[in-house]
Amino acid sequence: MKSVIAGERMENIQILKGDRKVRYRSEEIDLLPKEFQLFLYLYERQAQVFNRDQLLEAVWAMEAPTDRTVDDHVYRLRKKLSPLSSVITIETVRGQGYRLQVQKNVHSSPLLHDDEVYSNVKTLFHKYHLYGQGDALKLLEENQAVFGFELDLQSKLYLRFMKGDFESFLDTEEVSFWEKCYYLLHLYSYITSDKKKSLAYFTKALDAKELPEHHRLEIRLLNRLSLLILTKQLDEAERLLLNSKKEVHERELEGFIPMLFLTEIYLAFLKRDPSVIQTKVEEMEKLLLRYPFSREQASFTIIKGVQCLTSKNIDNAEEHFDQGILLFKEAKYVPGILISLMTIVFFVEEFQNESLGKHYHQIWKSYAEQYKFASLERKIESMLAFHLN
Repeated sequence: MKSVIAGERMENIQILKGDRKVRYRSEEIDLLPKEFQLFLYLYERQAQVFNRDQLLEAVWAMEAPTDRTVDDHVYRLRKKLSPLSSVITIETVRGQGYRLQVQKNVHSSPLLHDDEVYSNVKTLFHKYHLYGQGDALKLLEENQAVFGFELDLQSKLYLRFMKGDFESFLDTEEVSFWEKCYYLLHLYSYITSDKKKSLAYFTKALDAKELPEHHRLEIRLLNRLSLLILTKQLDEAERLLLNSKKEVHERELEGFIPMLFLTEIYLAFLKRDPSVIQTKVEEMEKLLLRYPFSREQASFTIIKGVQCLTSKNIDNAEEHFDQGILLFKEAKYVPGILISLMTIVFFVEEFQNESLGKHYHQIWKSYAEQYKFASLERKIESMLAFHLN
C-alpha cells in the first residue's frame, strides 16, 4: 500500500514511500532505494546536521560502504532534486556534515484569492464527486498549488473519508468535533454491530444546534433510513421515506432522489414482494439514465445481487455483489466498499445463505483488520458519547 507523508502537506511536498518518489507541484522525482532512504532520513529530521558516520549508520547499517558512499549519494540527490531547489536544499555544513532544509516562504499563487477560480473548482469537485472520479479528485487535491486554489475544510474532510483515512478523524485538536461529526457517525454506523445505538446517535445529532446545516439535512432525509432498515423498523422507515420524498420533491433536491429510490427497493426486499421489487428495479434502471452517478450505479449493482439472492440465483448474486464492490474500488471510494459489504452481509443473513455469508464475512474481516475497526469503534463511540449524550 502506498504511503504519503504530509504535515499540512509539508509546503505541498509529497513523499510517496511505495514508489520512492518526491512530488512538488508539477515536478515528480524518482529516487533509487538508497537515495530515497537517505533523503527520507534527512527530510524527517529537517535542519539537523549529520556527519558521514551518522548517515552511514542510519542508511547503510550492516553493510560495508566505501568512504565516498555518503558524498556520492548526496551529490546524486542534489542533482535529482535540482528542479525543487526553490523549496528543498541539502547543505554542506563545513566541518560538521549535511542537513536538509525546506523553505517555508514559497510564494503562493495570486489565484488563491480569485473568487471565480474558487467557484469553478467547487463545481468541478462536486462533479467529480457525483460521478465517482476518484483519480481526478486525488489529482485535484495533490495539485492545489499548481492550479492556484485551496480546497475548503469540508472538501478536505470528504477526501480523507473517501480515501479511508479514518484515523485522522480521531484527532481532537486539528478539526472541531462538529465539523467532522457527520463522518464519525457514518464510520460508527459501518463498523458497529449495534445499529440501534448508531441510529440513536444520528437522532441525537439532529438535536444539536452545533451540527452544520448541510449535514443536518442529509442525516434527516437520508441517513437514518438505512439504519431503520438494518434494525428492521420498517413502519418507521416507511413513514420517514414518505416524508423525505415529499420534502425532496418540494425543495427540488435532485441529488437525493436516487438514494431514496434505492432505499425504497431495500424496503421491498424485506417485505418479500417479488412483483414490487421487479417494478422498482425497472424504475431504478430508468432513473439512473437521468442520474448516472457512480455511487448510485454501484449501489444498484448490489441491489441486483440481492434480487438474485431472493430468487435463489446464487451465482449471479455473487457476480453482482463483486461487481458492485469493484465499482466502488474503481471510484476509490472506501466507504462505498464498506457500505456494500455491510448490506451484502445483512441480506445474506436475512435470506440465509451460509456459503455466501462465510465468503463475505471473511472479506469484511480483512477490511476490519486493515482499517482497525475494533480500535476505531471504541474511540469513535467515546467521542460520540461525550458530545451527544
